[in-house]
Amino acid sequence: MSTVDLSIDLGSKFITIYQRGVGLVLREPAIAIASRNKSKLEIREAGFRAQNVMTGALGGAKVIAPINKGIVVDEEMTAQLLEHFLKRILPHGLIKPRVRAIVSICSSSTASERQAVEKCCIKAGIKEVTLVESPLSLLSYTSSIGGLFVDIGGGKTEIAAVTNRGIICGCTVDIAGDAFNNAIIDFIVKKYGVRLGEFTVEHLKQSALSFYINDNANYAVSGAAKDSDDAPDGSPRSLYVSASDLLCAVQTLVDDLIELMMDILDKTPPELSAEILRKGIFVSGGSLHIPGIADYLEQALELPVTALKDIDNAVAIGGARFFDNKDMLSDMLGVKLNLL
Repeated sequence: MSTVDLSIDLGSKFITIYQRGVGLVLREPAIAIASRNKSKLEIREAGFRAQNVMTGALGGAKVIAPINKGIVVDEEMTAQLLEHFLKRILPHGLIKPRVRAIVSICSSSTASERQAVEKCCIKAGIKEVTLVESPLSLLSYTSSIGGLFVDIGGGKTEIAAVTNRGIICGCTVDIAGDAFNNAIIDFIVKKYGVRLGEFTVEHLKQSALSFYINDNANYAVSGAAKDSDDAPDGSPRSLYVSASDLLCAVQTLVDDLIELMMDILDKTPPELSAEILRKGIFVSGGSLHIPGIADYLEQALELPVTALKDIDNAVAIGGARFFDNKDMLSDMLGVKLNLL
C-alpha cells in the first residue's frame, strides 16, 4: 500500500494542503454548501465552488463555515469538508493510499479543540495525525533557529516568539481580516450613513485598502442607506469611499496589533531577543496583501519586518518540511515521532 504524506493548514478562512514530493495541491475556502439527506446534512459543494453557489439561489441548502478563527465549531461538517477535499487530490483506484498528515493548528487551541481536529482528520480518512502549532510551521518554513512570527489571517492573528525548542511566548487575538471588514462597515455607516454588504466590503478591502498615506484614490460602491432626512432606511444608495477612509477605519486595529507585538518582545528572553534584533520580525497571512502594511509595522516597531515569500501557503509548506526533519519536530513537541 502506498503512503501519501500531507501537510494541512486549518486556517481561519482557507484550508491549504501541501503534499510531500508533489507540492501545493489545494488551497480552498473553508466553506461548504450542504443539504439535508434524511436526518443528515451532506455537502453538495465545497471551497471555491461553494463560494460561487453562495452568490445564487441556494434553495433548501445551507452555507456552512465549520471552522471559525482556526477552531473547529462543527466536527461533522469539518470531517466531511476534509474528506471532500482529500477525494479531489488523492489518486483514485481500488486500493486507497495510506494518508499521514501534519496538521497545523492555532497555537491557543485547548486540549478539547485539539482533540476535535484529530477526530475530524481521522473521520475524513487520515490514518496518522500529528498536530503542530502554526508558529512552529512558520519557523520550519524560514529554516531559522528562532524569531518572532506574526500571522495576520482572516479571523485571527497569531504572534509568537519561537525557537527550535518550541514556542517561548505568544498570543492569539481576533484582530485580523474579519475585524478589518467590520471596522470598515462601522466607519462607513458612521461617516456616510450607508451600510455596505459583506462581499462589497471584502472586495473594497482587497482592492482599495492601503497603508500608504499618499494614496488619494476614490472608489464607487453601493449599499443600503440608514434612516435619514434624504433617504429612507434600507433604500439603495451609492457613494465614493476614499482610500484614506479605509485606512482610518482599520489603523487603530493594526496599532493594537503593534502594541501586542511589543508586549511579546518585552517578554522574550535575551538570547532570542538578540536573534530577533538581527533578523527582524517575520510576517505572513492573507492580510499581508494590503499594500504598505509591512512598511507600517516596520516603522512603528523600529525593527526589520520581512513578509515571507509565500505569505498564504507558508504554514502548509513549513509543516511539510517536518517530514524531512522529524528530530526537530520531536524536540519542539517533546515526543518521539514516526514520520518516515
